[in-house]
Amino acid sequence: MTKKPRQIPDEASSDSKSGAEKTPVHDDQTGADSRDQLIAELRDAVRARDDFLAVAAHELRNPLTPILLSVQLIRGAEQSKGNVKASAELDRLERLIKHFVARTTMLLEVAQISSNKFHLEPSELNLSELIKGVVNDYMPLVLRSGSELTINIQNEIIARVDQLAVSEIVENLLSNAIKYGEHKPVELTLTAANDLAQITVQDNGIGIDGKDKERIFEQFERVVRREGRSGFGIGLWLTRNLVESMGGSITVVGKPGAGSLFTVTLPINLGRIDE
Repeated sequence: MTKKPRQIPDEASSDSKSGAEKTPVHDDQTGADSRDQLIAELRDAVRARDDFLAVAAHELRNPLTPILLSVQLIRGAEQSKGNVKASAELDRLERLIKHFVARTTMLLEVAQISSNKFHLEPSELNLSELIKGVVNDYMPLVLRSGSELTINIQNEIIARVDQLAVSEIVENLLSNAIKYGEHKPVELTLTAANDLAQITVQDNGIGIDGKDKERIFEQFERVVRREGRSGFGIGLWLTRNLVESMGGSITVVGKPGAGSLFTVTLPINLGRIDE
């Protein structure tokens, strides 16, 4: 009887079957998870970029407004041959431009707030004179708004704080009071007692509802959205972060239609904040 030749299994076919049997059933799921994670990371990166651009736009725009107003006043003084006034406005313009340059440096540090890598540079200075200077530089904007600004500043308060951070805090609070003050009087005060400095800014504008007192300090939050009030919802969030970075606190009280009172409390003598 003739024997049939023994068939040798096809090696490639065998390996293919073997490989198919050894392939984990969850490979597709693992790949999907990796893709989802990558997509989430890319979205976070885009969101971080957009957040930084919004902060950058706020920071660079804020000092530009009084700079442009100062230029307009210089032009008006020149046309009327008011050389003394033109000289004063040129001095103001120089200070504002220097501040603008310093602000771009802070932008790099502001981007680190969320990662807790934000560092301030405290130095001993005359806090009273610093805030008077900020108010003086902001006067063109105050005058244009139609609001009347009253200041009550305790003299010769010597403090160890971050100069640029304090300047920005006061600027943001003044800007907020002007924006929502409905052209009504605004008052700024500075006092010191028990190793604490207190800055208050009160307006008599649209006020704030109790339920919004915390939300207005969140990033990109604007309680009021009306035409003619531009902004990204950055100012008060940034202000709170700067205040807290210096070991201070900020609160707000007010009622709808009865204005708002912002109070910033700062320790007068700061050590090295990054230690």
